[in-house]
Amino acid sequence: MADAAALRARFDALAKAYPSGQHGRWAAHERADALDAWFVEAFADAPADVALVALGGYGRRLQLPGSDVDVLVVHDGLDEAALVALGERLWYPLWDQGWAVTPLVRTPIECVQAAVDRLDSRTALLDARLLGGDAALLHAAVDPVIASVRADPVAFAGMLDADRVRRRERAGSCAHDLSPDLKEGLGGLRDMSSLGWLATAVGRPLAEAGLLRAADVMAIEAAEEFYLRARSAIHLETGKRVDRLTVDLQPEVARGMGFVDEPGLSAIDGLMRTVFEHGRTIGALVSAVTARLHPDARSADGSIALDGPAAVLEALAAVAAVGAAASPTLIDAVEAAPIADPVEWDLRVRDAFLRILRAGAGGVEALDVLDRIGRLERFLPAWRDVRCRPQRDPYHRYTVDAHLTRALGTMAELLEEPSGDPMVAELAPAVTDRDAALLGALLHDIGKIGHGDHVPIGAAIARQQLDAMALDARTADLATFMVGEHLLLPDTATRRDLTDENLIMDVAATVGTVERLAALYLLAVADAAATGPAAWTTWRRALVRELVTKVRHVLERGMMGEELAARLAERTEAVRALLSDEPEAEVDRFVLRMPRGYFLSMEPAQAARHFRTIAPLMGASEVRTSAVAGTRAGTYELLVVTPDRPALLALVAGAMAVGGISILSAQVFTTDDRVAADLFEVQGAFEPEITEERWRSFRTTLRRGIEGAISIDRKVQDARRYYPASTVDTPVTVRVDNEASDFSTVIEVGAPDRMGLLYDITRAFSSVDLDVHLAKVATFDGRVVDAFYVRDELGRKVTGEDRLTDIDRALRHHLS
Repeated sequence: MADAAALRARFDALAKAYPSGQHGRWAAHERADALDAWFVEAFADAPADVALVALGGYGRRLQLPGSDVDVLVVHDGLDEAALVALGERLWYPLWDQGWAVTPLVRTPIECVQAAVDRLDSRTALLDARLLGGDAALLHAAVDPVIASVRADPVAFAGMLDADRVRRRERAGSCAHDLSPDLKEGLGGLRDMSSLGWLATAVGRPLAEAGLLRAADVMAIEAAEEFYLRARSAIHLETGKRVDRLTVDLQPEVARGMGFVDEPGLSAIDGLMRTVFEHGRTIGALVSAVTARLHPDARSADGSIALDGPAAVLEALAAVAAVGAAASPTLIDAVEAAPIADPVEWDLRVRDAFLRILRAGAGGVEALDVLDRIGRLERFLPAWRDVRCRPQRDPYHRYTVDAHLTRALGTMAELLEEPSGDPMVAELAPAVTDRDAALLGALLHDIGKIGHGDHVPIGAAIARQQLDAMALDARTADLATFMVGEHLLLPDTATRRDLTDENLIMDVAATVGTVERLAALYLLAVADAAATGPAAWTTWRRALVRELVTKVRHVLERGMMGEELAARLAERTEAVRALLSDEPEAEVDRFVLRMPRGYFLSMEPAQAARHFRTIAPLMGASEVRTSAVAGTRAGTYELLVVTPDRPALLALVAGAMAVGGISILSAQVFTTDDRVAADLFEVQGAFEPEITEERWRSFRTTLRRGIEGAISIDRKVQDARRYYPASTVDTPVTVRVDNEASDFSTVIEVGAPDRMGLLYDITRAFSSVDLDVHLAKVATFDGRVVDAFYVRDELGRKVTGEDRLTDIDRALRHHLS
């Protein structure tokens, strides 16, 4: 009787003899040989009309520490009692020792029928290996199955392809999953088995059939050795059959397989990079062999000679343009072509490379071919550092390089057929430099090299690469901009207040043009699609679209753009220079607090003068003023600074009216921390000169009005008795515009000038709970035309016919 305990001891000894990093093909063969010896001895007294067959991995002599032992008993009508007795000798001793034995007992006809019904039964028989007994029974079970796959290799390949689709859904991919299933995942051991089954289907080795290159065969052997070692390490670490290399197992497996930390690449990431490299190679080879099996895809070009990098790219671009798979002959020619490292770019190389990028999915496949044979990094040296690099965050599903090529493919689709997303359809035509958009997508995460913030690093790397590519300056600038700002839209939309006008102006200043905005939005869509489903939720998409809409309006209305952004930067830098003697932190705070429109409206000297009034922290009811000579004779520029509150502008206008100060124009600004900084052009109503005593009286009146100690309204009514009525005969007009601003409703009021008119208008707004965020007041020959940017009590634009009617009624009532 065969000794199962001795077999177990033999297996344990083999495990100790080979550290996890050495458990490869050799150890797998030794384990299979040990099982063979046991089964041969246990099967020695079996009936004559029975065959014992090894299946699956065991059939291929690749038995791993925790794998199932797949065996088949083929018989020709053996009675049940004899089969039970045979099973007791074969299976029970192994089960008692803890092996996961999966026995099958079938007649040849049952084997063939099972192969017809189920793909896994068919492929298991393709790996069948006789352990003992009647070889004729084995042939009776297996030969019809082999004949069926050889009768139609293309149909069989189609079945394997369909199974790969199911496995992708169930087990994922070894090419990019952070916890890959090394057996069932695409690009894993099951795919390598598929290549063996396809060789059986075509009746000869795939390289001999012209379906694989010699280099591919070597790559398959290297991948199999690595996966056998890694999967064995998992089995030994867990003590059971586990095929998924989960995150918690990776440190021990990496250590056991000899990976160590390197600069910019941890041992764990080194392990996973190797998994991904092999997974990508195997997955691509299975797809390529399947595609090449079709008669219309077979290469008939004999040998090809490519004389340099331009010829290589042109040949791949031609294949990519029609969406075909590169033939083994072409790949051999690409690998053999003389290509400098790094490539010296010229116009021919550049144009061919851009043709590949424009080809979309075909272009991605062409880049993958270059990558698999180690040639892409000669064109893009920075590719070495991102190739197969894992991404350790909850959103990304792919390695850095796979993410970049997927983003490229999606960008090409968005530019070619901008359908599905209405905003893509609107913005795609604005991207006139499509090559820049494609390059930006391909390089946007090129800075993820394990050192620091990937965005500025990536922008520097991209600039260097783009400069080497003989691109025109405009294309290189746009692509570099996309790399440097690819997170601007999604990060701003999801982390910042989109009702903040300063924020929108800042984004518009950064973007500068509608084309750049469009390119960034398309990149955000492509980036999210290449990341995973959690990166582009309905909520996230809605926020990004809202931000893009607001920034686009600012750019299209001329409120910001490249020229204005440059002017804004120049003016703020000039203000900083004028305030160089002030504490730098206070100057920074001042620049950031003030609305961007303030600096566009003010000369730097004006803003620097205002700094001393605005910058210091304010008390709750404090009122500060600063008055200097105005631009016209007899006028004054008056700055009023006080904490913002509802109806403040009405209180300010009323206090001026009480103090005999006429308002000629007004600009209202509010800082980020809710301090009102209102700038007026004024003149004396009766006495042209406004003395310091009158300014002090104005401040006192305003402060007491703010505190509620006096009634500004009563004082205005009392003061009106001393002013003559307006002699201008012109009607009151009210015009509402909800299109001019994304943040405020613009209300334009026309009326005859009179004492306290601005007070009456702003009091009307206060009566219907409107807050004035910006006012532009102007007087022309006795008629006032004032524009007010207002929001409701919740900070929103004013909508609804009833509400707008109430505003119109309130204004006319207060101005009558």
